Amino acid sequence: MLETKDMKFTPITMDDKELIEDILINGELYKDSPASEINFESLYCWRESEQIKKCIIDEGVILSFLDNDDLMAFYPPLVKNKEDFVPAMCKIAEYCVANGLDIYIERLTRQQAEAASDINVEGCSMIECRSHFEYLYNPSDLINLTGKNYKSKRNFLHGFMAEYDYEFLSYDKSMKDEILLLVKKWGKGCESHDFNVECSAIRIALDNLEALNLHCDVIKVDGKIVAFAVGYINHANVGVVMFEKADVEFRGTFQAINNFFATKYFENCVCVNRQEDLGLEGMRTSKSSYHPIGFAEKFSYTNKPEVEKIFNV
Repeated sequence: MLETKDMKFTPITMDDKELIEDILINGELYKDSPASEINFESLYCWRESEQIKKCIIDEGVILSFLDNDDLMAFYPPLVKNKEDFVPAMCKIAEYCVANGLDIYIERLTRQQAEAASDINVEGCSMIECRSHFEYLYNPSDLINLTGKNYKSKRNFLHGFMAEYDYEFLSYDKSMKDEILLLVKKWGKGCESHDFNVECSAIRIALDNLEALNLHCDVIKVDGKIVAFAVGYINHANVGVVMFEKADVEFRGTFQAINNFFATKYFENCVCVNRQEDLGLEGMRTSKSSYHPIGFAEKFSYTNKPEVEKIFNV
């Protein structure tokens, strides 16, 4: 058996898709989960910017990545059998101790956190991370926008449809450069780590739509791309919106791309995951304004005391 200290991590590749998806579809702790981060689509698109790697162990797969401080961190281990989850978590902790690393396992769902409740590694605790909670919506709410809660959304959407000569189109490769220009315009003046890694992930998504079973659509006004969305339907029949950007110079573009994309793809999904707010006030306000029906709650298991303060804003 491989010694924990000597576990070897190699980059995620398309060849890992079948293995990872088999665990997600059949594993008790994953098969009904609305969470998005360890879906293969997400792992593959973020693999370069976050240096996502995997190590095959007896129990399943351990996934590592680099956090915002470029330090090695881990996703919840992927195991088919629930009883293997704690041993796999312990292997991560042992690897960290053996290699002088902080123990940092993030993005555990509530079910996974509860499964790991008996872990007792000195100095570690399970911490709720509000900024990582993913927002879940009723597809019919996003599609129909009925009731007083959605009055302003309807007004923006109807205003957009009335004011502009628009087209809602499926992506083709000729649109890639224009989409990336829109991303740069959206993030103008934002040279943060988060923005740069998202640009890289969007580029990978556009280059691998078919292989990853991703959907991408754009809105054009007078022939110009003013909004786009990329998403997929996961193994639990949850619609996931990975990326969504719009040119705010065109009033109602965000409401339009949100509505058009959900209507086209997510009508029969159990819910729609529009991901986390990162603790950003504006993003939290925007996501809350669509009245989520719940959250994919997230936890971290770590010996880093600053995590609770950072991710509970």
